[in-house]
Amino acid sequence: MYSYHFREWLSFFYFYCIFGWCFESIYVSVKNRRLTNRGFLKGPWLPLYGSGAILVLWLTLPFQKTPVLVYVVGALGATLLEYATGETMVRWFKVRYWDYTNQKFQYRGHICLSSSIAWGFLSLLMVYVVHRPVEQFLFWMHEEAVSVLTFGITVCIVYDFSCALRKAMDLRAMLIQAELVCAELEKRAAEKKRLLEAAATFARVAVEERIEERKERAEQSGEELLQKLEHEIGRLQEKQEQLKDRMLKRAELLLAHNPGFRLMANVPDLEEFRHRVKGRLRNRKQDR
Repeated sequence: MYSYHFREWLSFFYFYCIFGWCFESIYVSVKNRRLTNRGFLKGPWLPLYGSGAILVLWLTLPFQKTPVLVYVVGALGATLLEYATGETMVRWFKVRYWDYTNQKFQYRGHICLSSSIAWGFLSLLMVYVVHRPVEQFLFWMHEEAVSVLTFGITVCIVYDFSCALRKAMDLRAMLIQAELVCAELEKRAAEKKRLLEAAATFARVAVEERIEERKERAEQSGEELLQKLEHEIGRLQEKQEQLKDRMLKRAELLLAHNPGFRLMANVPDLEEFRHRVKGRLRNRKQDR
């Protein structure tokens, strides 16, 4: 049963990608009482479901005569895939699409015990219930029709993924730029604090020693430096707000498709930023 050719594996992958999108989109749409397109891509497919299904089948079908092994191997394989995907998204794109940090027995927010247990039962469901009719359906279809559909879906997914990847990399670049701006703001704020402390200390010493001329020169020099720093801080804050507005537009669509979406960057007020995105989404719903 599990001696499939590459084209057959690819057709299974696309079937489960589309099935996963249908399942999640219907569930979330019913829950939110509005149509919701789930996932990282615009099209009707969720590659994580397809990858998970293929990995589980590839690992467990050789053990299909032993349900316990199917459960254990499927749970481990799916958990590793979930961890690798979550870690890759955080490292490459600085975003998190799901978060288990509030769950007990979790690791780095990417995986948790309850999820792994569920993957084991889903593996049993996949091997003994779901995959057999899927296999029969795809083998029932004419081979040329399957080849044409597979080619067409491949072209669409590659185009969709390239567009989504470009947008994700743009958001990543903005997050990195925002981190640099925040670091520069912290540096300028520290310089301003040191300057004010030094000016206060020197003014106190000058008053005690009655060095009026020296005091006036120092105060004039300090005021010039302070004005320069305040101008630089204002420019950086303005640049930071411009970046937030650009990030808002990029993050709005991702948050609409993925309620668990979080930006992962060393930038303050990310939770406030997330609330701004949610507020815009709520206003858009009310306008409709």
